[in-house]
Amino acid sequence: MKNILMLASLAFIVNSCTKAPTSSAQYYVPAASAVFVLNQGNFGQGNSSLTAYYPDSNLTVNGLFKLANSRNLGDLGNDIAFNGSRAYMVINNSDKIEVIDPTTALSVGTVYFPSGTSPYRIAFYVPSNIAYVSDLYTNSVSVVNLATDAIISQDTISVGANPYGIACVNGKVFVANSGYGSGNTVSVIDAAKREVVKTITVGSGPTEVEVDENGDVWVACPGQPGDDGSIYVISSSTDSIIDSINTGMQIPSFTGHVLAIDTQNGAAYLIADSSVVKLDVSTHRIVDRNLISGSFYALSVDEATGNVYVTDAKDYKTNGEVYIYNSGGQYTNRSFTAGINPDGIAFLR
Repeated sequence: MKNILMLASLAFIVNSCTKAPTSSAQYYVPAASAVFVLNQGNFGQGNSSLTAYYPDSNLTVNGLFKLANSRNLGDLGNDIAFNGSRAYMVINNSDKIEVIDPTTALSVGTVYFPSGTSPYRIAFYVPSNIAYVSDLYTNSVSVVNLATDAIISQDTISVGANPYGIACVNGKVFVANSGYGSGNTVSVIDAAKREVVKTITVGSGPTEVEVDENGDVWVACPGQPGDDGSIYVISSSTDSIIDSINTGMQIPSFTGHVLAIDTQNGAAYLIADSSVVKLDVSTHRIVDRNLISGSFYALSVDEATGNVYVTDAKDYKTNGEVYIYNSGGQYTNRSFTAGINPDGIAFLR
């Protein structure tokens, strides 16, 4: 095990490079030196885990956090994102965020939330070195000081019921108020003032929030059980709806990340009706309803290559699998085993 960890650490160090900027314009995106997968695990079992995959060597290391830190990651890992030289993993049912140095996987801090808060997704407001975190059970958004890894409790922001997806763009934070399927709004927060400035009505049960290369905000709305899902596109400049896309398909709710946008190639990807759907960002039209066939749990896209990573949770009890397809939907003959219920995927550059 120690040899595996040393190999993983060496791969990080040799291949590490500057993180790509987050502007909406086209920019060069370095190849990923590693792909991190945060595995949810099972509710109440405390078996969330971290998988690292190294594309250059086709090496996979499972249980990386435990290997590096000699302790478990926690209960229900729901989101992972890089910010600067750190990786942030939101551990929902453990009411915490684990912060690691991605070059070593060693813990460099833990953000603790009040019991029952249920932190879910994270977004970064770089100018103030803070993070906004949706709190699923308390109908609020927490503000985290990234310099101290502590919640700024006086700045906790009330939003709609059961906030889920969250994204920061154009000095604002957009939060999907899922209502566990009964909600239909997106809260808009002024990131500097830390207050809600507008509430936008969208489709039923909004969950995922992603930002395209134009700075527009895409919101996946699964609807009620049996309904066709929709995507609402919101201008982050005017905080108004630009378009609504009726997919004519069912979008799964409360699974993993089901929406991803490739800002370099103008494509959006959505899990719906046992397939991956591809949309054109500029026209807001579906270009392929069955780009990739299969029942998938989560997905993400590597903007350097355009490759789409999809996860298969299998029976939700045993280790899942991650498959890699190109932007045209062709299987690359690359896959790797992850942990139980593989969800959040982040690319280390």
